[in-house]
Parts: sequence; structure tokens; C-alpha cells
Amino acid sequence: MISSSAVASLLQLQGQILEEVAHGAALSAIADHLCASAERLADGAVCSILTVDLHGRLHPLSAPSLPQAYSRSLDGVQIGAGVGSCGSAAFLGEPVEVLDIEADPRWDGFRDPVLALGLRACWSSPIKTSDGRVVGTFAFYYRDRRGPTELEQEIVDRCVHLCAIAIVHEEAQARINQLAYYDTLTGLPNRTEFQRLAQQALATLPTGSVLNVHYVDLDDFKAVNDSFGHLAGDLLLVQVGRRLLACAGDGTWVARLGGDEFALVQTCTDGIRDGHLLARRIVAALDEPFDLEESRVGVGASIGIAQTRSGAMPLTELFKRADLALYAAKREGGRTYRFFAPEMEAMVQLRLSLKQDLRSAIAAGEFSLVYQPIVALATNELIAVEALLRWRHPSQGEVSPSVFIPIVEEMGLIGQLGDWVLREACRAAASWPRAIKVGVNVSPLQLRRQGLVLNVINALREAGLPAERLDLEVTESALLARDVATRVALHDLHDHGVRLSLDDFGTGYSSLQLLRTFPFDRIKIDMSFVRDIGMDADSMAIVDAVIGLAGELGLRTAAEGVETESQFDWLLQHHCTEGQGHWFSRPLDAAELHRLLAQAGADGELILPRALRASPEFEHAHPY
Repeated sequence: MISSSAVASLLQLQGQILEEVAHGAALSAIADHLCASAERLADGAVCSILTVDLHGRLHPLSAPSLPQAYSRSLDGVQIGAGVGSCGSAAFLGEPVEVLDIEADPRWDGFRDPVLALGLRACWSSPIKTSDGRVVGTFAFYYRDRRGPTELEQEIVDRCVHLCAIAIVHEEAQARINQLAYYDTLTGLPNRTEFQRLAQQALATLPTGSVLNVHYVDLDDFKAVNDSFGHLAGDLLLVQVGRRLLACAGDGTWVARLGGDEFALVQTCTDGIRDGHLLARRIVAALDEPFDLEESRVGVGASIGIAQTRSGAMPLTELFKRADLALYAAKREGGRTYRFFAPEMEAMVQLRLSLKQDLRSAIAAGEFSLVYQPIVALATNELIAVEALLRWRHPSQGEVSPSVFIPIVEEMGLIGQLGDWVLREACRAAASWPRAIKVGVNVSPLQLRRQGLVLNVINALREAGLPAERLDLEVTESALLARDVATRVALHDLHDHGVRLSLDDFGTGYSSLQLLRTFPFDRIKIDMSFVRDIGMDADSMAIVDAVIGLAGELGLRTAAEGVETESQFDWLLQHHCTEGQGHWFSRPLDAAELHRLLAQAGADGELILPRALRASPEFEHAHPY
């Protein structure tokens, strides 16, 4: 019979391990804690924890009482019915008890190193996830020829369960963290990782070397998307990534910045000569036709190159110069490359002109809002809208938010413009004939401004809009600092009834800590991952993991950029609760939305008509 003190010790261990998992402790540290505690409770036993990868190979995780050389010898061993106790347990999915290692045939080829350590018996149990997948083994080695005691069986039962929790949590964190640094379509570093690697390359640049940044932009990618569809476009991007990797030699790495934009960072001794050679290889490689299923298409690429030596200029300036050089290559017809030249600074005048136009646009009230419908996937019922900012320039017509919002932020006017969006959205929502929610994006600068809570409450009060009908959408990047003021402000708003959504999930750091720190009601899955549904298994696994995580936390999920029936069906089958995008409706102006809401009145269900799927001009525009 197990003593009460042993039971108490096991309960204490369980609480400690669960707390470590919740606080994000390293898996290796958790495993070491488990092994050390198990050995203290099971006097004379030697504990070992191995993990099993997706290819059925063993990897040592913790074995504090075994020599490191022995643990290393197990790394990469393929599991099987006759591969010792652990390899057999992992392969069979059930405990394997070997009372005499020296005589048991399952230890043929593995017993000598163990016997040399004075170990004579081994009992190994598989570590399984809730769906039965074996992810590891937990083993006790004995110096005598014996099996486990009742206490040791209880220890292993508890430790196997705790190991499963810790390993599954580590896997989920790894999958979600992958979103922060790598593009799921091409497998290349994303913009965040590109900036980090470029900074690291510059900081470690050898004396006399040069750092070249190549910005690569496809010339005819939009035509491929328009003619063959987004799936063909994605296939093209994958092939472009492969060709760029083939062009990159030693000292050069490739990233995908987004859309059809790629970048290469090249460390070399002769910046001009080596830059020319690499750019020519890229232009030639991307000028060759691409095979897209039954079609062959040509796109070509333009390249802008900027260079620096360690400490010569900040990366922001280097990136700006590469961008200016890229614009020059585009302006010259594409399928070519250009190095940055000082005269390209003249293009900055265009931005200055746009800045002046923006100042007058704000004063003249040239901005307006359109509303992107958000539907309940299970019923296709309209339940909310997201307010999107538009600017109609007096001479240039509609200007994309992706063009003017960065300039507005640079000018320090995002707070003023953001306040207008908030007030206008609340005012409009209060007048609608149906009480649906309205989502409003909050920029990082707005979050950091004092008075956010008061501004929101005043906007609600002036409009006469109930707080629960306002959903503030906050991006991951806006919360990276996790400063106390932001945390307090969001909690205050939530306490007042305002709903909160974590927007563009997967494009920032995707930290689970954000979901524990801030009172979110909903996770919005970024369109870049929704787009890969049906094409990329990793993307689908990640989206499924996010939906599952949200469900466990009691949060709703909304998929952005739903464009096809297959995406809709997949999301519905995997229990995503909400969706928005071209499949449901283009963004609607105020009058169109009001007419649509009036069709069902205040109480009836409002099912979106398919006629609203017309192609919008700013289908994937900046949220403002």
C-alpha cells in the first residue's frame, strides 16, 4: 500500500509541474525536475525520459543519473519491436517490462552499454497524447532483476501523464512560434526574422566586408493571380522561393517579406561586383517560365540593391535605399536591377507631396468608412462588421490604406485619425436598424497614448452605443511591450463591456502569454494562413491548433480573408466560429450596409446574399 506521505509528495510534484508548464518553463527543465523527483521517491531506480519524433526516432530528453555518452548513443535510434525497452514501448504503444536485460532478446545489440553501468532490468512506458500518438517514453532502470513496485507504478502513471502535458504544450508553442518567424507557404524567414537576421549580419560583419540588401519584387504576379487564381499564385511563390535559394551562395540568405516581395542579405568582399553577379543570377532565374499545373507562365522580377559597411548606416536607412532602388528598377520596365543612387532620393518628394495632401485631407473630411461583414460560419448570418478606412484623393481617386497609413503614422497623425474612425464607427453603428457589433482597429500608437479608455467611453456615450457592441481589434505587435499602462487600459475597457479581439494572429510573436495577460474575447486568424488552407499541411495544422487553443480558452475565432468555398468548408468543419472575406461579401459603404441591415429588421436573421461577393477594389487592404 502506498503511504500517505508518498501520495502527498506526488500531488505536490503534480502541482509544481503543471505550474512550470503554465509559466512556460523549458521542456528540458521540466523533464529534469520529473526525473529527479521520481528517483527520490523510487529509491534505487534510475529514471530516463526520451521523446519520439514524427519519423519514429528516439531523442534523449532527461536522464540525470545516466552518463551523457549513453544518452547521446540513443539519439536518432529508430523505434521497433526489438529495440530495447523504450524503443519497443514506443513502437507497441504499451508498457514493456524487461526483468533481465542480459537474457531478453529485445535488448540484443543494445545491452552491453547498459550492463556496463550495472543496470539489470528496465521498465518503460509510452507517453501518449490524448489522441493516442506516442510522443515519448518514461523508463525506470533497476540494478536488480526485478519489476516495479506498487509505488513505482503510481509514480510512473503520474509522471507519464505530466510528461504528455508538457510535451504537447511544447509542440503547440513551437508550432505557434513558427508563425512569428517563418513564412508557412515558402518556409523562408518572414519579415520579422529578416530584420533580426539582417541586424545580426550587420553586427557581425567582418572588417572590410560589405552587406548588400537585395529587394526582389515579381513584375507580373498580379496577372498570374487574376488569370489563374490564388492557388496558382501560391504555387508560383513557392517555386520563386526555391529558385532564390538556388541563386544564393555562401554568405547569402533569403526571406519572404510578404505578398510577392522577397529579400536577400548578402555578405561579400566586393559589394558592387558581387551584387551585380547575384542580381544577374536572380533576374535570369526568375525570367525562366514557371510550370503551374498545366500552364507555363513568365513573371520576371525587379531588384533594388543597397549596401553598407558595419556601422555605416542604420538598417532602416539601408532598407529604405533598397526600396528606392527597387522602385527605380520597376519604373524602368522591370526584369532588371538597380543599385541605390543618391538621385533616387528625388522620389522621396513624392511622399512629401502625399504628406501635404494627407494634412489637407484630414482637415477637409475626405476620409470615409466602409464595412466588411463578419458572419457566423455555422449559419452564414451577419453578426458584425469591421470598419475600414478609405481615402478618395481629389485627383488620384482611391488611395490604398497600405500607402497612406504608414505615412500617417510617420506624421504622428494616427491618433487623430484613429479617434475619428472610432467616433464615426460608433456613430454609424448606433443608427443601424440591427444591433450588430462593429469592429474598430486600434493602432500601437493609439494604445500607447494616454486617455485611450476615456476616448473610447466618450465615443460610446456621444453615439449612444452600448459598449458590448464595440469590438476593439489589437494586433500582436502592438502588445509586445506588455507595458503596464496598456494592460490596465485594455482591462478597464473590457470591464466597461467593450469586446477585445487579438487581430492578425500569427503575424507577430504569437505568444500564448498574450492570451493569459489580456482579456481577449476573440482571436482573428490572419488571412495569410487562411489562404494556405487546402494547399499547405503545416498551415492547416497551425490554424487547427489556434482554433483548438481558442476553444480551450473559451475564445471565439474569426478567419480573415476567406475567399473560396473550400476554405469556408474546412474552417466550418474545424469549428472556426466566424469568418470574413470575399467569399461572404466585399466591404460595403454606409448606405449599402444600412439597406442590407434593414432587410431583416431588428430581430430576424440576416443571411448574406451571394451577390455581395463582387470583387472589391481594396480586397486585402490595410485594416484602416
